[in-house]
Amino acid sequence: MRAAARPRSVLVAALATLVGTALAQQPTAPAPPPSTAPVDRARFVQVDGRRFVLGGRGFRFVGANASVMHGVPHREALDATLDAVAADGLRVVRVWALGEQPEGSQPWTRDFAFRVGRGLWVEESFAHLDRVLDAARARGLRVIVVLANRWGDYGGVPRYLAWAGVPLPSPVGALPEHLLRAFFGEPAARALYREHVEHVVTRVNARTGLAYRDDPTIMAWELINESEATRRGREGLVDWTRSMARYVRSLDPVHLVAAGHIGYSRAEQRDTWLAVQRLPEIDYADAHAYPTQLRSVRSLASLDDFVDDHAQLAHHVVGKPFVWGEFGFTALHPTLLGLPRARWFERFLARSEADGVDGALAWIYTPSGQRPNEHGLYVDAAAAPRTRDLRAVLARHAARWSAGEASPSNPRLGAAQGATPLWSTRWPATGPGQAGVVATVRGTSARWSIAPESYAAIEAENLGRWDGFSVMHVYGSGAARFTYRLRVGPAARRAALGARRVRVRVRASSELPGRGEGSTADDVTTLRVTLDGVTVGEATAPLDDGAGRWIEVASEDPAVLAALRSVGVHTLRLEVPEGPRANGLCVYGQATGVEPVPEGSGELPGRVVIALER
Repeated sequence: MRAAARPRSVLVAALATLVGTALAQQPTAPAPPPSTAPVDRARFVQVDGRRFVLGGRGFRFVGANASVMHGVPHREALDATLDAVAADGLRVVRVWALGEQPEGSQPWTRDFAFRVGRGLWVEESFAHLDRVLDAARARGLRVIVVLANRWGDYGGVPRYLAWAGVPLPSPVGALPEHLLRAFFGEPAARALYREHVEHVVTRVNARTGLAYRDDPTIMAWELINESEATRRGREGLVDWTRSMARYVRSLDPVHLVAAGHIGYSRAEQRDTWLAVQRLPEIDYADAHAYPTQLRSVRSLASLDDFVDDHAQLAHHVVGKPFVWGEFGFTALHPTLLGLPRARWFERFLARSEADGVDGALAWIYTPSGQRPNEHGLYVDAAAAPRTRDLRAVLARHAARWSAGEASPSNPRLGAAQGATPLWSTRWPATGPGQAGVVATVRGTSARWSIAPESYAAIEAENLGRWDGFSVMHVYGSGAARFTYRLRVGPAARRAALGARRVRVRVRASSELPGRGEGSTADDVTTLRVTLDGVTVGEATAPLDDGAGRWIEVASEDPAVLAALRSVGVHTLRLEVPEGPRANGLCVYGQATGVEPVPEGSGELPGRVVIALER
């Protein structure tokens, strides 16, 4: 989950400039020598097949992400936050040991940063991590330590890229896919990341004298928060994950290593997730879950499918333990999609338990602060009643999960199911075009012209309408299906009786985030056009450029013509079949006036046109 830092006032920043700079630059105080006692692996959480073990017994947990690292208020609330976690019976916390700020940044950023500039390390942040580990140990908590952030909060991948000399957009925002791909492949960015990993993993706790690599309080190192890649970036992400996991292992051969993958909501993301989690260098599978933010999860039954699919892949395809590294449902409103919000928490954890999920970390135990937090589980006395119902669910399930090693009870899961999906990443949306467009008939010709937004339905992994570029378009991602209706009346039927050919014309492109920045020749889309289920033809939709191009298919097949020789409503479908060219579809309409239409892109407005020809 992305998190936003809240800057301090300009006055405080100005007064603290000299002090903050000095704190960031002062040399690290000598740490006590690390312990030299042999490591007793039984004291560390380890992996045994598809389960975690600790001291020879199975280890399952409900835990939480803990907002204790970034900013003075959160650091000051360390004890209160971990007290709340422990009081609820949770066993594991996940924290972020990261934060990268540019040279010359404002002094208040030292409250968030582990690193200022390429080579300036903020000792106070490392000392605070020492305190976090010591406080967790005192409460019997294990800690998953995250080493980098995919997002720009606190610096993250954009800061690593900037230091590596990769040009970035302004403002940066969410990085386009090709820049995220650059991070995983750029040698200078890799070297900068490894420097931070070395500083964290090889540290000796100044409070205890215990080297991090010898500390059983740490459960795992997580390489990065919410990594992901499209099909064209998969190889780079897999190579980066393998390489960095090996590097961590070279520094610390005892602790577990997790990828920190965001999970999946599309078929191609599912394949990438599997490729990452299958790596032998990765000890357990992980994913993040905010299910009701997906349009494919709108009921408790679809939530079950979502959980089942992840557990099936982790346990029975990958063959490793599985942890929800983050999960959450809104804490801002008492109901969610017509059900009490606590019901969603309850169902998610109950289904995860039935599926044998090994760990689940709620997002996020935190002091309340000045603004409502959509997923905040509050720890301060004044705000705690606002999310008491949610914490009660977590506490109840934490006790159940900690009590023993109950066997999974969901009969849907098992080796026989394999990687066949249990959850559909596609979802349907109906549109205004159910009644069907009437043809324009002139003599022996007939022509149906449909506005792209007048679809009857779209089924895709993500879909919508976009008016932000030069030409309005409706879109569907991945393997998609656009359905349009046309009505054949007596006059159109007479024209069809004498026709020899059906021609379909549409202005279209593939669908990629943005305008397909960083796309390759393989990112075009295969488009199949059918009429009442009979194929009219196939074509290639060009790369997404925000304007599209005209595409035509035609057929003289009697089965195609027969459809239009029957009075009534008929179905035209624009389909993107499953496969390597399932790169979604944009269907374009009128110019938006937001920006100029590219020269040579053809006449506007775009329409979906079906014509009968002699």
